[in-house]
Amino acid sequence: MYLLVGFLACLIGTIPFGPINLTVVKTTVDYNAKRGFEVALAASIIEVFEALIAICFGMLISNFLETNSIIKLVIALVFIGLAVLVFTRKSKPSLSAESDKQQSFFKKGLLIAGLNPQAVPFWIFALAAISQYFEFDYSGVYLVGFLIGVFVGKVTALTGFVVASSYLKEHLQESSQLVNKLLAAILLFIGMTQGWSAVSTLVSQSV
Repeated sequence: MYLLVGFLACLIGTIPFGPINLTVVKTTVDYNAKRGFEVALAASIIEVFEALIAICFGMLISNFLETNSIIKLVIALVFIGLAVLVFTRKSKPSLSAESDKQQSFFKKGLLIAGLNPQAVPFWIFALAAISQYFEFDYSGVYLVGFLIGVFVGKVTALTGFVVASSYLKEHLQESSQLVNKLLAAILLFIGMTQGWSAVSTLVSQSV
């Protein structure tokens, strides 16, 4: 039961377009399914830790992020910077082994997933919703089962994006540019949202 709930919660939470799944799509389109899966695997590992953090320190971290405007500003600047980088960089899709060696796709997945400010709040909300229907004991073997479900759910969902994006390679350059714009837009939206939240927090604290 714990494994199934973790699986379904993570699967459903990953389906909407966000920086992680769009990064998986972009990597798959620019390179190949193997590289896209590397990003997916890294993001899935981070997701397990984020779910665990939400279980152990969810409300404490949520309150800290909500009141700490400096952290919000840093996150905002990072995501706005990533958005500008993705939007202005010209895609050069390549399937060659040489270009693959020039960067670590696993590290890219770790970076994007680790900087995603929506993850822990999502799990706080998801755990609150789950608790309305189940009396869960997040300890011992139950916790392990839940986290395994989270990992499998994330891998499954992101692998679906890897498979689905393979058809885009029929028009590789055009598809890559479209994915770049979508990813840049989402990164910019997250950055501006965090920036606005940081400014609002500063204003409320100064009043």
